[in-house]
Formats: sequence, C-alpha cells, structure tokens
Amino acid sequence: MRRVVVATLLAFTAVSGLTSCAQTEVQAAEVYKIGCPAVDAAVGGGSAVSKVTVAGLKKLSESGQLDPEPQRWVDAAISLLESDDPKNPPSDVKKLIIDGCAKNGYPLQNLK
Repeated sequence: MRRVVVATLLAFTAVSGLTSCAQTEVQAAEVYKIGCPAVDAAVGGGSAVSKVTVAGLKKLSESGQLDPEPQRWVDAAISLLESDDPKNPPSDVKKLIIDGCAKNGYPLQNLK
C-alpha cells in the first residue's frame, strides 16, 4: 500500500509539472524528464496513478507545442497507460517508450 501512495505522489508531482509546462513552450527534454518517471510510476503503481498521469499527458499532447518525436512518445505513453494491461503493451509502443526514455537519460525500472 505504501508503494502505491508513493507512486501516486510521484505521478501527481510529475503531472503537475507536465501541466504547467503546457502553459509555456515545451522543450523535448522536459517531456521525457517529467514523463518518463510518471510513466514508470504509473506502470508500477496501478490504475489510480495511471489516471492522473494520462490526464496530464493528454493535456500536453493537445497543447500543440510538441515536435513530432516527443508527440509520438506522449501519444504512445497515453495508449500504454489507457490499455487494459499497461505492463504488457504492444511491442512497438513499448519500444518507443523505452527507447525515448533511455535516449533522454531516463531508463525505466517498471517497464522493461
């Protein structure tokens, strides 16, 4: 239970950062810096964390401020978190998310 609470707090903090980023110009590095830990926490923490994370990612996706590569990553993260089994996503979605996080210095712990 404690892990779920900690993961929820981490995801909430990360999503708050995503939401505030949507108000100004968003840099690609910020998407991964905030999004990767949020995705990792959501995959490890269950549906409550996923819902909070998805809300922030959707707002960012709809902002129209992302370049094509981060936009694809955000959309893949949303599809992963909205799927019936986020721990077992389609291989192309999983690869895109893992590669995007690794490329930007954020290796994932819960999605491998």
